[in-house]
Amino acid sequence: ACEGVPLVALLRAAGAMPQEPMRGGDLDRYVQVDANDGYRAVFSLAELDPTLGANPVVLADRCDGAPLDASDGPLRLVAPRESRPARWVRQVKSITVIAAP
Repeated sequence: ACEGVPLVALLRAAGAMPQEPMRGGDLDRYVQVDANDGYRAVFSLAELDPTLGANPVVLADRCDGAPLDASDGPLRLVAPRESRPARWVRQVKSITVIAAP
């Protein structure tokens, strides 16, 4: 199991996601997570909101009790409830919140 900061907590602390349940204009935004090697994954803010999608995505710095090694870290985005790890991002370089056009 991996440990770290829930992505929703990070987004709320940065002011990129409201503390209260999302509605209206908040629902057109998404998070783009980029890796050092060019890999990229996208999550809608609505799917991360605990009152809507409740997808518990974590920005991890440790897995199985140990710090991530260079091939995965120093930070890795994990989405443990997804059926396969296609949107897990190793070596996270940036996290950007974007409003859909």
